[in-house]
Amino acid sequence: MKRPNHPMERRCTSNLAADLGRISYDECLELQHRLVSLRRTDQVGNILLFLEHGPVYTIGRKADPANYPGINVTRTERGGDVTYHGPGQLVVYVVFRVERDGRMDVRRFVSDVSQSFVQALRSSGFDAEEGKEEPGIWINHGGRKKVGSVGMAIDHGVSYHGVSLNLTEETLERFRKIRPCGMDPSVMWYVDVPRTDIIAKLLEELGSRFGKFIMVSRSELEILSNLPVDAPDPLADPKTDVSHN
Repeated sequence: MKRPNHPMERRCTSNLAADLGRISYDECLELQHRLVSLRRTDQVGNILLFLEHGPVYTIGRKADPANYPGINVTRTERGGDVTYHGPGQLVVYVVFRVERDGRMDVRRFVSDVSQSFVQALRSSGFDAEEGKEEPGIWINHGGRKKVGSVGMAIDHGVSYHGVSLNLTEETLERFRKIRPCGMDPSVMWYVDVPRTDIIAKLLEELGSRFGKFIMVSRSELEILSNLPVDAPDPLADPKTDVSHN
């Protein structure tokens, strides 16, 4: 039998993280789908994707067209309404097994992911909090401002999509063209923090909740994502969405 030429060409159940840099929305969605299939069959561990998209407006399953009149949008499987992705954002996708300690607690899972962002921002000097009635990541900046949007889908117990965090002022202009998550666009703001710094803090915070993550390169992750997928359990839970923004 031929032996793998690269460690990523065989099963790897460690938690992995990769910084993909700039990647198109469609290409990254295809990558997520492949990784979800591998995670469902436990051929990989939990996977974190750090990235930036080109300008794109996306809508979830419960989007209201009144919130994006005249805007070209991309439909997604995630929950929630309309949002924007583009330069100046850090997008973090979480391909994780949701069940922990024998429990499938979606609310706890989403809160743990959100709280990782909150704590990372607090350690960077921001007065941050997780939104409750109005989901997302918020800070106090001359009033309550939203700096991060949360929207996930769950496929047979595995999450994908995730959180987008505004890091520069340039993101705000695009938000003004829509009602992000059904809200007035003036509520949107950003956190002026270096991308590499917030990634390091998120790795620490998410690692404390879900287990340590090992950084791999984009090419290594793509090799791993092309592993053959074992047949999934036909009795597993169906696909659902998590309607947060």
